[in-house]
Amino acid sequence: MTDRRIVLLKTQRKLLAKRLAAFEEFIRGSVVQMKRRCRYPRCRRCAAGEGHPTWVLTESIRGKTHTFYLGQARLAKAKEMVDNYRRLMDLVEQMAQANLELLIHQGALQKGKGDEQSERGP
Repeated sequence: MTDRRIVLLKTQRKLLAKRLAAFEEFIRGSVVQMKRRCRYPRCRRCAAGEGHPTWVLTESIRGKTHTFYLGQARLAKAKEMVDNYRRLMDLVEQMAQANLELLIHQGALQKGKGDEQSERGP
């Protein structure tokens, strides 16, 4: 790996860190529309099997799926926060890749140094 590549990766990592710091509101989960039956026995829509459309947030917590009612009032905010989470995770993956390349390069530069020290003893 060239010195230029190292500088590029470190610069990329700093820029990614700044972009990561900009995310304050995010949530892991999915916004989905469900059809639910209402409590009224004479509801024509529910009797026909259509149900009522309802927006919810689903999230897996310790292996168990939890559903949170959103309604129209919180729908836009929930979608924004889920999108932020996905963008955040994309940035984390990019930073992890840059860190991996830097770590591998650092190991290649120091390859053999640890072996020499262990042969000589403490």
